[in-house]
Amino acid sequence: MKKQLLTTIILSLMLSVMIQAQSFTGSYQMTGVYVKYTNVARMTESADDSVANYLIEAHWPNAANSMFSAPLAGYAPGDTIAVIETPDILLSSFGLSAYGIDLSVALNQEDGQMLIPGVEGWSSTYPTTDTEDCSTFFTIAPVSDNANIEYTTTSNSYDSDAGTFTWGFGISQSSVFDWYEAPSDWENPDVQNYGWLIGHFNSAMDGFDMLELSWHAEDGQGSDSGIDAAGYLNRHLGITRAFSDTVTVAFLNAALGTSFNVGDYPILGGSGQDLDGDGSADGVFDTDWGYYFDPTGDDGAMMSGDEPFQFTGYYFTYNDLAALSAIMTAAGDDADGDGVPDNVMALIVQYMTAGYDQATATMMAIDYVAQAAFVGLATAFGVDATTAAAGAAAVGAYAQSTYAALVAAGDPNALENMAQATAFYSVGVLASFGVPVDDSDHDYNGVNGRLVFQIGNSCVPDFQARDVYAIFSRIEVSGIDTENILPAKFAVHENYPNPFNPTTNISFDLVEHSPTEVTVWNMLGQKVATLYSGELPAGRHTLTFEARSENGNMLPSGVYIYKVAAGNKVDTKKMMLLK
Repeated sequence: MKKQLLTTIILSLMLSVMIQAQSFTGSYQMTGVYVKYTNVARMTESADDSVANYLIEAHWPNAANSMFSAPLAGYAPGDTIAVIETPDILLSSFGLSAYGIDLSVALNQEDGQMLIPGVEGWSSTYPTTDTEDCSTFFTIAPVSDNANIEYTTTSNSYDSDAGTFTWGFGISQSSVFDWYEAPSDWENPDVQNYGWLIGHFNSAMDGFDMLELSWHAEDGQGSDSGIDAAGYLNRHLGITRAFSDTVTVAFLNAALGTSFNVGDYPILGGSGQDLDGDGSADGVFDTDWGYYFDPTGDDGAMMSGDEPFQFTGYYFTYNDLAALSAIMTAAGDDADGDGVPDNVMALIVQYMTAGYDQATATMMAIDYVAQAAFVGLATAFGVDATTAAAGAAAVGAYAQSTYAALVAAGDPNALENMAQATAFYSVGVLASFGVPVDDSDHDYNGVNGRLVFQIGNSCVPDFQARDVYAIFSRIEVSGIDTENILPAKFAVHENYPNPFNPTTNISFDLVEHSPTEVTVWNMLGQKVATLYSGELPAGRHTLTFEARSENGNMLPSGVYIYKVAAGNKVDTKKMMLLK
């Protein structure tokens, strides 16, 4: 018995030594990747934060020339801004190829080095994000690196049932990836930035034919990410889009028998509808242009009477804006920044000088401004003076009662909120006079109509955490003809998906470095968009088309042609946009 036990111990020790001696040194090709970006608003601390903005706003007529702005969302430090995940298709070689991602690495366990690309003469690309002009976007960038790596092992690194060996894995001094540590316990790491590497043994148990690399890293000096030269956090999430939906208005018409007008743009803030009964909302996507539409108001009940835009088909239209502008003009600017419009303050002072107490004087000033604003608005709509005066009295009384109720409720922005409510009430008074104020059946045409807002660029101060999972397959370098890695010929591939709504991917192969232009044309032979114009290296490239014209407007449904011109090579394909 003792001899058998001793033999078992010796064999176990021999197996342990053999496994510990296994090396992951070699060249590997990435065959799948998943990245989860968790973005949380942070306090400002870097000089780069001078562009910081915690508010997401929509602008009319556009963000560059805003005549009217409305807030959509606001963030405070600690709020989650967005959790962004790469699509599942990138976990396959097909998906990587479709997106133009091609990464190989050479690992030298003995010398503690990692090289990119992993084979001399090859090129590598990797997905990343970039932020310019407060706009964050994904990009596939060429990469090369000479990084330092480290690893740790434990007694349970070897899993005989799974045929794997696991190391704590770390990267440092990398110009491409986060820096992170090799934890001694990767299942319960006690460090902020950490990674681990799982090797899958080949059939001979003398090497690995697949690696799984995972890591977690957070902005800061430890990861060498999201910091300025002084080490202060400086990442921003550039937001140019807001969530919206394309189905709610039509759904309400069909389900409730309503007759809301349906426009060509999505509803900002719309939550969508579960049209197919699968438990998740359909029609929801991020947009940079859209309408304000509100059939429920503050109480959440459909058409209960508190909806601000009820007299303009429940859309925020130019007639609503005209009423709001009349109130703001009558109230005047707040040049001294005391929170009270200058004209209102002047009237309050005037009434108090005449002997009224401040509360009474404030109510009298509100009544005067509200009536003056309504008279001006009614006159612009062709209402006679007598009728306008009668309506003005009702508007003034509404403004006073609304202000009193807001103050009683402790609203710190009582004046501002009263002014908005009074503006929309004024539109209702015009409607009661028989004035046609519902301009919701068309987009703004220079006279009236639905307002289409553009989301402005906002640089929200961002603290980002990244969780990465990547799969690599062993490359047998000997015997590989590296010339065959490049495309054999110029080719333009079918877009995917097709038909599409609203985005599709356009891929093409270049056999050599070329000046390249990718454009989209309608069936009348008119160019509607330029997706890329510039130099591109040899290889497969993928561009995303979001069904927008050169000026940012959404294109109508129909058949379009995309053309790729590279050097003296030109090819075209058709695609269909279905809304």
